[in-house]
Amino acid sequence: MQRFFQKSSFGSGIPPVARSASVATAPQAASPQLAPTHRWAHASQNVSNLGGHSFINLWDPAIGANQIFSLSQHWYSAGSGANLQTAEVGWQVYPQKYGNTKPVFFVYWTADAYNKTGCYNLDCSAFVQTSKSWTIGGAISPWSVYGGAQQEIQVSFFLYNGNWWLYVQGTDAAHAIGYYPTSLYKGGAMASHADGIDYGGETVGSTSFPGMGSGHFAAEGWSKACYQRDIYYFPTGGGVTSANLTPSQSWPGCYTVVKANYAAPWNATIYYGGPGGNC
Repeated sequence: MQRFFQKSSFGSGIPPVARSASVATAPQAASPQLAPTHRWAHASQNVSNLGGHSFINLWDPAIGANQIFSLSQHWYSAGSGANLQTAEVGWQVYPQKYGNTKPVFFVYWTADAYNKTGCYNLDCSAFVQTSKSWTIGGAISPWSVYGGAQQEIQVSFFLYNGNWWLYVQGTDAAHAIGYYPTSLYKGGAMASHADGIDYGGETVGSTSFPGMGSGHFAAEGWSKACYQRDIYYFPTGGGVTSANLTPSQSWPGCYTVVKANYAAPWNATIYYGGPGGNC
């Protein structure tokens, strides 16, 4: 049961904290000898917050042999080590879990670094769904076309009156679909705020890793690389602040990330992704 409730069957899903503003240039069954593990291309900021927002570009990366899943998401986190706590949302292609090869809308949380707490979607009694306008754990379509029409979903978390409220395709009350109650965090940091915001992609594989986003590197840009745009957070003192993110790419041969700042409605933006492979 403990393994079932983790971010995946293969352990923690939180990316390491970015420490330098490195930016990118474009450049079978799982083996029992090599356990599946995680890879990321993401951009983060250490800042006290009550949640945040972005539009997430939607793609359908293929999952091949020795590969488990590929996703794009938000992370809101606080604490460290065994006390790490998160609230997460995005889309993922995860055939072993969902029984299909389509991008699926998901939420996730943990109160103890993916150890004994946490689950996807409605797999445990954590997320309180208040609207059926979105199917949590359901497939999303249509998705983007390389060099063609682009699709995206707008998602936001906001901590209000003791609940981490989730909004989809809008930020007003009519677009709230449910919440994580702060009681889940048992008096930990996420019971009152988050200390970090993080946006980007994650994959899991063993001897091979799947494509992330469109399967193309960040430098290809609009309509070719996956993006998140209009990235902002809610400071604990109130209001809205555009994110000032630090990109992190530890496997640039497989995945890259670049950040950009545009005029509205794009504002703070990241491009990220890549073909995967042997990372």
